[in-house]
Amino acid sequence: MNRADGFFSRLTAKNWVAILGAIAALVFILQNRQRVRIDLLFLNVNAPLWIFLGAVLLIGWLIGRFSFRRR
Repeated sequence: MNRADGFFSRLTAKNWVAILGAIAALVFILQNRQRVRIDLLFLNVNAPLWIFLGAVLLIGWLIGRFSFRRR
């Protein structure tokens, strides 16, 4: 048994769902590369949509990472 087999055999269903969700999010982000205008309160920014989608993904990941207590 090599290292990769040991790693993949330890993944739970929850881990697989998270991996598949991250892959789907990355595909969605990469397919939306047009420039858009984002208005947030008094801030107006023109940039590629993938940058905003990536930022929202990162913010969501950070919220999820730090909002739950470890067991």
